[in-house]
Amino acid sequence: MKIVHMADSHLGFSAYGRVDRWGRNLREEMIYEGFKETVDRIIELQPDAVVHAGDVFHHVRPRIRPLYVFQQNLERLVEADIPVVIISGNHDAPKSYAALSPFTLFEGMEGVHIAHHYRYEPFEVGETTFHSIPFCLGPEDYLAEFRKMQERRAERSGGRDVLVMHGLVEALWERRLRTVGEHQLKESFLKSDFSYIALGHYHGQAQVAKNGWYSGSVEYFRFNEAKDEKGILLVDLDSEEVRQIPVVDKYMIDLDPVDCTGLSSRQVEGLIRSVCDDLGLKEKIVRLRLSEISREAYRSLSRRLLGELRGEALHLDIVPQFSDETALRETEPMESRDLPQEFRKFIEGEAAGEAIPAAIRDGVLAYGTGLLARISEKRAAERFDAAQ
Repeated sequence: MKIVHMADSHLGFSAYGRVDRWGRNLREEMIYEGFKETVDRIIELQPDAVVHAGDVFHHVRPRIRPLYVFQQNLERLVEADIPVVIISGNHDAPKSYAALSPFTLFEGMEGVHIAHHYRYEPFEVGETTFHSIPFCLGPEDYLAEFRKMQERRAERSGGRDVLVMHGLVEALWERRLRTVGEHQLKESFLKSDFSYIALGHYHGQAQVAKNGWYSGSVEYFRFNEAKDEKGILLVDLDSEEVRQIPVVDKYMIDLDPVDCTGLSSRQVEGLIRSVCDDLGLKEKIVRLRLSEISREAYRSLSRRLLGELRGEALHLDIVPQFSDETALRETEPMESRDLPQEFRKFIEGEAAGEAIPAAIRDGVLAYGTGLLARISEKRAAERFDAAQ
């Protein structure tokens, strides 16, 4: 039996504010097109089943467009007589029992099996059982559902067993994305007696056990993924062979830093133009770091030139690494709930250096932390807003 393993489509993800002539976000449209190309490739491969290991959607309440795109392509797989097994991930699972899952819309489709009720569900496809454990509300729930699955396995004999889960295994925990509902999966889940273990959440393709893989995301979402080869996995359960199948061309580029030591703004502009022309910016997402550039040279760069270059790319991020700074600090986007505490630390530091008079420090702290707390609450609520 051959299966295709994929995950982390994040349909509905948008960024950068660039739109087409109909007002549609270009980044979002690129992801829809990539999803269609992935389904095209799956149909060419003609596997016996497809496994999607979570985060089909980027939002827990997707808008009509990502739901429609997903339904269209799901129907194409059904028409090609390819069974589909899906679990919900931390992005597309409601965070309470009271909320309705977007996958409710697709329940009952012939040939489509979806686990999204925070509990273990087994699905039979031929002689293979897909033991599916979707996103659970609490980290401790995974162990309970895993035990249910083990009991189910003990009751049956013969056939193959494939485990499908979404989360980050302990060995990769330092690479966590710090997103809502990101749960750690115990190494003890990676049992050698499964024919295959299909994991989702980690965006890079990675083998984490002899029989366990992350398929990674088909698309690029962060610059720390820029060196990854994106695609799907074709798994032969008989031979235990796992083939990495590329789908989309590499369009996210994190360039090596350009040395700007001692250069004037005009010289830096020439370097920027040369690098961008050699690369070709059209439909690409690019980060260009200017190493050892002086603040004066950076401030004097032609805004017109930078605007023209940014207009050629889907997104161009030009990052100065000033000569009076030791290194570029790579940081993940900060969670909004951490903003009030970060603001407090900043203000207290400024007050200690007498940049803020002590007499008004408490007032600034009270107003600022209160405002940021309200913003944090609003942003948290908007993550689950149907308008997203």
